[in-house]
Formats: sequence, C-alpha cells, structure tokens
Amino acid sequence: MSLVCMLFEHRDFRGFSRTIDNTGFRYFWNRYGGAEHDAFSSMRLFGRGHVGHAYAFEHINHDGRFAALNANNPGDVFWSYFGDAFNDVVSSSLVVVRDQNEIVVPLRQQVASTFASMFDAMAAGTRIARVGAPRVYGTFFPSYDNTRIFLTINQNLTVRISGWPDYDANVKYDIEFFLAGAKLNGFARWSHVWVEAGLFSQQVFDRIKGPLHAGKANLTSAVQQQLRLFSGRNFRGVYILPGPRPNMSQFGFFGHSDQEVCLVAVPQ
Repeated sequence: MSLVCMLFEHRDFRGFSRTIDNTGFRYFWNRYGGAEHDAFSSMRLFGRGHVGHAYAFEHINHDGRFAALNANNPGDVFWSYFGDAFNDVVSSSLVVVRDQNEIVVPLRQQVASTFASMFDAMAAGTRIARVGAPRVYGTFFPSYDNTRIFLTINQNLTVRISGWPDYDANVKYDIEFFLAGAKLNGFARWSHVWVEAGLFSQQVFDRIKGPLHAGKANLTSAVQQQLRLFSGRNFRGVYILPGPRPNMSQFGFFGHSDQEVCLVAVPQ
C-alpha cells in the first residue's frame, strides 16, 4: 500500500514542498514547525493505484479545520489553492490508506448520546455537572502515547463549591479499538482530568479525580456492549478516520475534526 502526498508553500504547487509517503503503513503523520508551520497553500495526492486520503489540519495535533483529498484511482488529485480561508494555516497532516469492502461507522452522535446519559447518571447527587454536549473526535499519535490512535470524548464540567464561585473542569477519555483474535474490541485506555487554577484547585482536583478516572471502567463496558453488534464477524483490521465518511466520488472536501469521527473495520 502506498499513497504520496505533497504540500506546497504557494498556490499552484510552487515554492518549497514537503513530501509524505506512507511507505506501506496504514498511517503516516507529520507535525510542522519552524518555516513549515502555517506555510502551505496547495496540496497533491498521488494514489499509485491505492485508495485513501490526505488530511491537512490547522492545528499541530491533527485537529480543528482540515482540507482533505480522496485518492480513488491511479492518478492524482489536488487542491491547487486551499482558498483564502484556509491559506497558510496548516500545522499537521495525516495520510491514511484504505482497504476494499470496509465497514464504516460514524460514531459521534451515538457516542455523545450514550456518554451523556452515562455521565449524568454517575454524577447525579454530586457537585459535578456537564457543561454542554461532549466533543467526540479522533486523536492521532498524541505525545503521551505516540504509537496509538483513539476515539476521544472531551467533556467540559462545572464543580460546585459551597460559598465560592463554581470551578471549571474538564475530563477526556481516550478509547482504543483493536482486534482480539479476529474480533472487534475496545476499551478506555486513558483518562485526563483538568481543573482551572484558583485557591481551591488542588482540593477540587483531589475530590473529582477518583470518580472521573474510575469512569473508564463504565465507559469500557458501554463500548464493549455496543461492539457486540459485530460479534458475528471476523476482521483483519480496524482503524479511525477523522471527520465525516468521505464521499469517494469527490476529489476532496473541507471539514472539522469535531464534525464526526468514523470507525472503520476491515472484514476477513
């Protein structure tokens, strides 16, 4: 499997360039610093007979807005200019090789709904409450676990303090999907808890960190329950795509990492 992506400094493929070849791996990723940070204006993707995508993200950790290209034939596809709204904002990129006959499952709506109900039940009668709906997106090769990809659930919180203004807080859960034998499985590998700075920050953190970290077990159970829908199938691969399900009849599209995230399973 091979896809080759080229990012160019100027529109119409001019100026300095950066070439990304996945060299047989499912993913190839880059983060751009120095002169390459926020410097690209055009992009090409060479399919070399393979199906897949190239994503150029506005943020350093493969999130935020993105411009994508879809390779669906031996030729090349391109953005000769990202457009004024996306010009000179690229900070990271991701190349993903696809397989044939995949099962693609958009996750955001179902995951957000299930998590919100589960969290509200857990937090009932406590001083913790959700603020808004959870964000659901893909996390690709983060610094704290740079060989893995995750489905991330990111929830803003408020914590009530008697006689004092509420504290803002946040919890994130990173869910990893994998194959156990040939069966689809998943579990919450990481949890991250944050509390805003203030006089009582440490006390608030110490109070909420235990229950929030313990929520990984309930989340793992919920994920495994949902994956039972696939228990009758055997798979040879599983991975995640950022954004909505790509329309392969189009050469490319713009999106946002919060818009959607898709689980992709490759049947045997």
